[in-house]
Amino acid sequence: MIREREDFIAARSRLGMTGAQMAKALRLGRGSDRTIRRYESGESRIPGPVSVAVEAMLAGFYPDGED
Repeated sequence: MIREREDFIAARSRLGMTGAQMAKALRLGRGSDRTIRRYESGESRIPGPVSVAVEAMLAGFYPDGED
């Protein structure tokens, strides 16, 4: 489960995404690469739904980008 900052950092690296790309894939909204930085610094907890979404992306599911 992606709950620790180290796991989140490793997952983003494995996915080959920048913070901005991860924020977009997670549909966190415009400018949310700051949120990604907060997850990775340990400043903010990684919410359960974000954890599940990252695990799904690691398993091969990628959102289509439609709202």
